[in-house]
Amino acid sequence: MPDDVVITGLGVMSPIGCDEPSFWKSLCEGRSGARPVTSFDTSELPRKIACQVQQAVPLDRPMGRAAALAVAAAKQALSSARLDRDRLAAARVSIGMGTTMGETQFIEERLACPPDDWLSPDHAEQMALGVPGSISLQVQRSVGTTGEALDLFGACAAGNLAIEAGRRRLLDGECDLALVGGADGFSQLAFVGFMRARVMAAECCRPFDQARDGLLVGEGAGVLVLERDSHARARNAPVRARVVGAANVCESYHPTRPHPDGDGLSRATVAALEDAGLSPSQIDYVCAHGTGTPHNDAIEVKVLERCFPQGVAFSSIKALTGHPMGAAAALEAICCVLSLERQTLIPTWNLNQFLQPCSLDAVRNAPRSAPLTHVVNNSAGFGGYNSSVVLARA
Repeated sequence: MPDDVVITGLGVMSPIGCDEPSFWKSLCEGRSGARPVTSFDTSELPRKIACQVQQAVPLDRPMGRAAALAVAAAKQALSSARLDRDRLAAARVSIGMGTTMGETQFIEERLACPPDDWLSPDHAEQMALGVPGSISLQVQRSVGTTGEALDLFGACAAGNLAIEAGRRRLLDGECDLALVGGADGFSQLAFVGFMRARVMAAECCRPFDQARDGLLVGEGAGVLVLERDSHARARNAPVRARVVGAANVCESYHPTRPHPDGDGLSRATVAALEDAGLSPSQIDYVCAHGTGTPHNDAIEVKVLERCFPQGVAFSSIKALTGHPMGAAAALEAICCVLSLERQTLIPTWNLNQFLQPCSLDAVRNAPRSAPLTHVVNNSAGFGGYNSSVVLARA
């Protein structure tokens, strides 16, 4: 049997904290990252609130916002995994960064250009070389590795897709270390796009609440270091959790809406449990996608009731982080790891009246101590992307 894949490092850049301690503290205390947008004029827009990273993001060199967030989170993850440049140079390292939007400023900065200047030779060369969108390449350059560096485009499930891809490469013996996660930067393009799709909340994100009126656009990066268990133990690395199962499913129902019965997310959840060799009754908690949009939340409850007929504890952290798109599943996976370590469930903040009767245990109001052995991180995205990752206590 192959080694288990373990998590040895975590890195966080989020609207509610830019390191593990502050991220966890905000999750426990219900500190929201929602603030009025200041990076562009919203005076004529019906929505004005978003969740942006407040801390200055260090730059090694000029790069896009998503890459800068990813680089900062990657450096944290490597430090927490006790990996320096010498160790990295001696290892086969695979880098995979999930994203929804990629780098958007190279589009936004040219919106006011005359038509003749829209695609200048210099700009065309940048696009051809992948410079505007190569988040993983910027991470690779900043941490000093060589080898594989891939951006994974899986809409809002992209972070989970990156975790699954890194795990698979490790199990197949294609690398020694996998630096994986997701990143997206806040942009006018995403803000206006979600607003025009009529899925944005006016002031507050309330996942699974009867009064929910939508999501808040966010940004951030979450990065995890994955290794085979034998590799981690040989270098006395801290084993934070194990990745024991994963599955990705694509449904072709609609470009932006999930199947009314949650077909894709249901199949992803069941397949991930089968991959992990676990029954639904062995799952102690589900970190839900939980965007706060009326349609998606109702469908996700159906999925959880179908996949966990015995009931299961669940919550969403997007009430605080907003929806950081490609970073969402990665930050939620990090929340799962911290919950396993601390044996504590984070509630869905702002959840006052649950949207419908159900047999599930909606964690709300305050953090809860609980014995946790196996947890599931679920994510879904536009284009029919659905991904489920099963994590186990170290």
